[in-house]
Amino acid sequence: MRIAIVSGILFLSGVSALIFETLWLRLSGLAFGNSVWAAALILSSFMAGLALGGALAAAKKWARVRPLYFYALLELIIGVLGCTIVFAIPVLGQWMGPIFHALWHHDSALNALRLFLSFIILVLPTTAMGLTLPVLLADPVLRRSTFARAVSFLYGCNTLGAVAGALIGEGYLIRALGLRGTGFAAAALNLIAAALAWLVARQSRTEEDFEEIRQESGHDHPALARWRLLLVSFGSGFILLSLEVVWFRFLRLYVASSSTAFSVMLAVVLAGIGLGGIAAGAIYRRRTRLGEALPLLLLLSAIVTLACYFSFQISFLPHPDFYLDTWREIGLLSLLLMFPTAFLSGILFPSIIAALQAGTGDRRKSAGLVILFNTTGAAAGPLLATFIFLPAIGFEWTLMGSAAAYLLLAALALRRVAWSPVRARGLFVFGLAVVSLLLLFFLRQGRAEAHFAHARQPFQADGSYLIRKVEGNSDTLQLLRRDLLGQPYYYRLLTNAFTMSDTRYQNQRYMRLFAYLPLTLRPESANALLICFGCGITANALLHDPHLQHLDIVDISKEVLDLADDYAGPNYSNPLRDPRVTTFVQDGRFFLQASAGQYDVITGEPPPPKVAGSVNLYTEEFFRLMNARLKEGGIATFWLPINQLKVDEAKAILRAFHNAFSNTSVWASADYEWIMMGIKGPGRRLDHDEAGRFWQDPAARADLARIGIDTPEQLPALFLMDAPEVERLTTGILPLTDSFPKRLSDAAADPAETDRFAMEYMPASSAASRFRSSGLMARLWPDMRNAVETHFAIRSMRYLSDTRDTNKMEELDLYLRKYAVRTPVLEVLGSDPLRLDIAGRVTSPPGDLIPEALPDLVAGALAAHDFELATRLLEAKRSQGLANRADILLLAYVYCLNGQVEKAETAVGTLGPDRSDRLTDWMWGKLQAEFGFRPPR
Repeated sequence: MRIAIVSGILFLSGVSALIFETLWLRLSGLAFGNSVWAAALILSSFMAGLALGGALAAAKKWARVRPLYFYALLELIIGVLGCTIVFAIPVLGQWMGPIFHALWHHDSALNALRLFLSFIILVLPTTAMGLTLPVLLADPVLRRSTFARAVSFLYGCNTLGAVAGALIGEGYLIRALGLRGTGFAAAALNLIAAALAWLVARQSRTEEDFEEIRQESGHDHPALARWRLLLVSFGSGFILLSLEVVWFRFLRLYVASSSTAFSVMLAVVLAGIGLGGIAAGAIYRRRTRLGEALPLLLLLSAIVTLACYFSFQISFLPHPDFYLDTWREIGLLSLLLMFPTAFLSGILFPSIIAALQAGTGDRRKSAGLVILFNTTGAAAGPLLATFIFLPAIGFEWTLMGSAAAYLLLAALALRRVAWSPVRARGLFVFGLAVVSLLLLFFLRQGRAEAHFAHARQPFQADGSYLIRKVEGNSDTLQLLRRDLLGQPYYYRLLTNAFTMSDTRYQNQRYMRLFAYLPLTLRPESANALLICFGCGITANALLHDPHLQHLDIVDISKEVLDLADDYAGPNYSNPLRDPRVTTFVQDGRFFLQASAGQYDVITGEPPPPKVAGSVNLYTEEFFRLMNARLKEGGIATFWLPINQLKVDEAKAILRAFHNAFSNTSVWASADYEWIMMGIKGPGRRLDHDEAGRFWQDPAARADLARIGIDTPEQLPALFLMDAPEVERLTTGILPLTDSFPKRLSDAAADPAETDRFAMEYMPASSAASRFRSSGLMARLWPDMRNAVETHFAIRSMRYLSDTRDTNKMEELDLYLRKYAVRTPVLEVLGSDPLRLDIAGRVTSPPGDLIPEALPDLVAGALAAHDFELATRLLEAKRSQGLANRADILLLAYVYCLNGQVEKAETAVGTLGPDRSDRLTDWMWGKLQAEFGFRPPR
């Protein structure tokens, strides 16, 4: 009964400990940077505190401490200090900003300072956590139970509590209570555990019970040498935490990179460990030869680690998608890959403690020493796996090396008598060793490439192919290239299983506008800050401004910056080679917090909001940091992808941005990639020359033309709303903040809801009305207020064309006969400026036309209103047998526009009188009514 009660107390303690660990990691990422270095150092500090607790538990000076009373005090310390740290970490990060800034270019010193600070902050509560299990093991009443059984059940229940903490904290508490409220909830669990321990302690019977456990001595037991057991403890902690890094990296090739996915994967590992501890308690109901069980457990760990990896597949899932995001699917894959090894580790840990205690007779000291060595190994494992093994040899070889390390530990744990070939145990151990070696050396290597190929397969349907793969410290990066007519058309940067950035025409438009909008509105800009490099598109656009003197680029990933030389294209060069550029491998938010610089323009090419860790770049506090780092009159732009968010989530981000920038506006082309812009101050009037200065520079003009901005008037026509409308739109919406990151859920956006939201702002009449009534637009662009309505109409048509089943030929007719525009003509014909540029280069000088280039050349001729050239190209396409019905209808239409009605009638002679499809019926009616065209009979 006593074991059950104490196990329940430790369960509550485990829930609280994991919640606190999650909170500390989140908040430390905000204060010290969300980089992989910062996260690893925080985790190491956490483990170091646990190790220190184990070391103190092994000290003799604790021998007369009453266990349950002391445990209650420890829980009280954890709760009070843990909650205090939740409030203190953000403040400390602000205080330390100037010191961090002084160490920007001294990474070793900066990381040493982060490690020191994180250790000092966490040392007291984590040391108390490390003491809890050894202290409870000294409870005199528990002495009536077999020690191995007691330690197994207590350890298992504590770890299962951590499972609950991982799921409840991320799944409910942070969403409902925020980070600070969740800290209070975790502290309350500690206080409950302390109160229960105190009540149980008051029911302890006599001082003799305490004396009995204090005087317990060792047994004459043929146990392993103490140093060998402690080395096994160190090695098992090192291997398991290294494997956890490898497993999580591997699974991210299949599952969504979200906080929910991380918490589910962590919960599966912890569940395996906890259930392994419970299983060990059932196994050790009687005293057994614990030392002889260790090599069996280690050999089985090596076998299942390899077997689970080599047999991994997802074809059995009901819907084996390429990007799994439901907790059931993530949990199932995690069970198959990680649970068996974690389960054996759960048996192994209490077995080592029990084996050591069999030789020493001191429960508290045995547990303390094993915790000390195990957590020290657990602190070192992730660091070496993250920063040495994964970048150097990749996840597959790191996993195989971990299995080999289990074999070495098994050899270390063997006692000589177990090697006897005449004993069944010896034969069994020998057989397991042979199976491990066979799996290690004879199973087919190179399976990792199949997993990488699976991750990129959905993105290769368009003909893209891999040009470079990098297994970095924090992510696996794969750079894909899509060619057109033998030339680079666009690139896609795949991070794990997700497209983090790409250079497709539609995306280049908003990424380059991040730069051109603020630079146009603030022509005197001398310096800029770019947060997140992505594929370098925004950086490239910023550097097209010859007046810009300096650009700071901050990215969390060195590997992303290293890929900059792999991109190629017209009017593009590696921005990092420009002498005006300085790069920083830092978390962008941390850089803003610690930087003392002031900028004219701050923008970013950030990852999507719902990718794990990215929420910190979309909160009100982050946007306030942007504002603080701007000069007076400076401008910030940032991404708002409304198609990736629930509408209320998009409004929560917009509310956060508006809270930081009272002068907020929102801009967009005919898509869902919206741009938030904040001006520090009222903004100033642009004269005609300033508004059009980029179109006077040949390089900048060509760059803008490639994203469809052919004239200065098109830029203000991207306007959606200003601050008063943002205020109205977000009334009653709570902003996204650091304390409430779960206001962004993991749920997918609702396309119909997103469309209804966008349609409030895309129709030309309402857009023009908002533009005319905007005080900001009157202040910024007074000379263009009457020149942009045409472009609002075109944007509205383009949006409807992309989101509804509209008549593309009717749209084309409007562009060719009413509006003198270029890019919309290309878009309606399935081309774009990038495609046209490639088609023009591969057919210059003119010669034999390349059939694959003809559609883009036709679109280009029509965009230039060169109807003669368009008809020649369409006739060439027909003569080569490549023209379909739509091509012939287009040919007839162009002939009519060019005044050649008879040729139009001849061209359609082969189509026959059928008017059943909508396009043909519209075309015959249009040409007959306006040009006297006679349809075929």
